[in-house]
Amino acid sequence: MKKPVPAFFALVVLLQGAPAQATDQQAEIPVLIAESIDPQGHPLPTPPIIEAVIGQLAAESKLRLVVRAYPWRRAQMMAERGQGLLYGAAITPERRRVLAFTRPLYDANQWLVSSAAAPLAFHRWEDLRGKVISIGEGGKYGPEFEQRKRKLFKIEDNAGSMASRLKMLSAGHVDAVLVDSFRNPAQLGASLNCRFPDDHWVVADKSVGFEPLLIAVPKSAPLGKLLPALNQAIVRLQKSGHIQKAVDRVANISGC
Repeated sequence: MKKPVPAFFALVVLLQGAPAQATDQQAEIPVLIAESIDPQGHPLPTPPIIEAVIGQLAAESKLRLVVRAYPWRRAQMMAERGQGLLYGAAITPERRRVLAFTRPLYDANQWLVSSAAAPLAFHRWEDLRGKVISIGEGGKYGPEFEQRKRKLFKIEDNAGSMASRLKMLSAGHVDAVLVDSFRNPAQLGASLNCRFPDDHWVVADKSVGFEPLLIAVPKSAPLGKLLPALNQAIVRLQKSGHIQKAVDRVANISGC
């Protein structure tokens, strides 16, 4: 009896053994994202912003981009091994050794979220002295934040989901949660209060920084060959304004 061929091995064979244009239309290309879970630990659907952006990028590039959710550390390791593209990874010297990065898709601000019972005002870095900030597991942020963490303020990065991070915030174990978002403070606050109604969350008016939303592409074959096609598609989508329209449309959706 024939043994089934693992999906990624099949992808490698297809990409290496066929012309680029035909291959790109046939082979599934995993796009690895950080998984989201609800307060009960159940997986949540792919965030609408990722669905919208990856859908447009797939249509424009003619690549079969398929979103796959994993714990963030695992997703990073998979990308570094050449097992998929990594959505939303910040550039670091370590990642640059094995990953290349696409042109920016859109900008994501980094907002501090606190409980209304103990709101954290952020106007300057000194406001964070001695505070404990929860960041995403394995998360990297802007250079100013990275330079000050563990010096001006402490970080907590052991919580694997937004639900668990907000529980720590509500219990007073951390002073704020740092959240990457394309939304403005009012939009993000409304979304969080709808999705996690056990407390009332407030978002600082000033962000601690922003990072362009990029897709990391393994430098190794076969996925490394896709970078030019991805970048060309992003340029066309930016010129047409389609990506920004998708971002604005999702940002303005009310409710959860």
